[in-house]
Amino acid sequence: MEMYFHNFGGCIMKPTIGITGAWSVETWGHSEEHGGYFYVGSYYSTAVSKSGGLPFIIPLPHKNADLGEFAEEVVSKVDAIVFSGGGDAKRFKKEELPSLYDQQPFRYSFEKELILKAWKRDLPILGICRGYQMLVEVFGGKLMDGTIDGHKQNLPGYEPWHSLRIKEGSKFETLVGTREIEVNSFHIQAVEKVPKGFEAVGWSDDGIIEVIEAIDKDFVFGMQFHPEERYDVDPHAKVIFDRFVEKAREYGRR
Repeated sequence: MEMYFHNFGGCIMKPTIGITGAWSVETWGHSEEHGGYFYVGSYYSTAVSKSGGLPFIIPLPHKNADLGEFAEEVVSKVDAIVFSGGGDAKRFKKEELPSLYDQQPFRYSFEKELILKAWKRDLPILGICRGYQMLVEVFGGKLMDGTIDGHKQNLPGYEPWHSLRIKEGSKFETLVGTREIEVNSFHIQAVEKVPKGFEAVGWSDDGIIEVIEAIDKDFVFGMQFHPEERYDVDPHAKVIFDRFVEKAREYGRR
């Protein structure tokens, strides 16, 4: 069934936005016999739908699936993808936090294929928190070996935690319309090396890379903060999703 919404009297198909999720077997410690749950925070889908998109959670395939084939099927049916945040890493102690792959190996392997397939098709991509870190690692960048302090706030997600300096002339500056914004922060891992084909375009005051953008792609951004949680209180956060959904709509018309 086709889904429509009305805009200025016209009838325009809603763009389909895939949102990656976590698997509770890898995050909450459920047994595979139990099966677990695929899940993602509601703010992601709420932000997408408020901006005019049709959100769907992308589940992981079954364990014996060809991940490349499954990813190709997914990207052939969506107009854009949000690579979402971590799900939950609380079962690991901060001082013993393993690699991004080891935290959620099946999810990592699938999302790597998904990123590569989406990149090849020029899909609009928004990588948030862990999704941002996935973009970095998949394309050859690197996370810091240790963890950092001062970037995991003890306030609700709609509250800002620190300012963000934005590179003049960057696509991200054009996107949000300013050189500085206030953002939230919930991470203890940070990017050390930006991958080839990307550029660092946003930093916290202590020098942590908070935003990257693809140099030769129209809309591929990775951001360490969570704009979906500040959607209703910060117009800069809202415009990220507004423009993302607009780009997805343009992609779907091609």
